[in-house]
Amino acid sequence: MAGWLSLLTKGKKVAGAIKSVAPKPTKGESIKVWGHKLRGKVKKGLETPRKDVDKILTHSGQLLQKVKGEKITKSGFSKAKDIK
Repeated sequence: MAGWLSLLTKGKKVAGAIKSVAPKPTKGESIKVWGHKLRGKVKKGLETPRKDVDKILTHSGQLLQKVKGEKITKSGFSKAKDIK
């Protein structure tokens, strides 16, 4: 472990750097089109968990408004005009 720690403190590079991996588009498909398709897949994959989290945050905000006795809004955030 002492050898590994000395590499970090002296600032030496660890054996070899990670090299990037080139994209492998299908036959007849440009790299630009392949990148756009990949970006769309990632966005779709992240969309559903984000919606679930947004619902939970909205509901918890509404619950806090109810406990505080404030007007309950659709978004769960207290508006300046509603604060007493």
